[in-house]
Amino acid sequence: MFQLLLMIYLLPVVIIAALLIRFIRWLLSLTLRFTRWAVPRIFRLAVWLLMLGWYGGHFLWRYYRSRTAP
Repeated sequence: MFQLLLMIYLLPVVIIAALLIRFIRWLLSLTLRFTRWAVPRIFRLAVWLLMLGWYGGHFLWRYYRSRTAP
């Protein structure tokens, strides 16, 4: 009798725990997939912005030097 009551009370807990574990695994998989997609694009954007800033700064420096040349 006690084992039957224990099984009745623990069965929903086991089912919820299994579903929670599956959901967490799915969430981790989705996170890893998004990270593998996003990190190269973010890195490429950062490099592009650095290059844009470098060329813009270089252009402004040449313009400033040409304006203040004796």
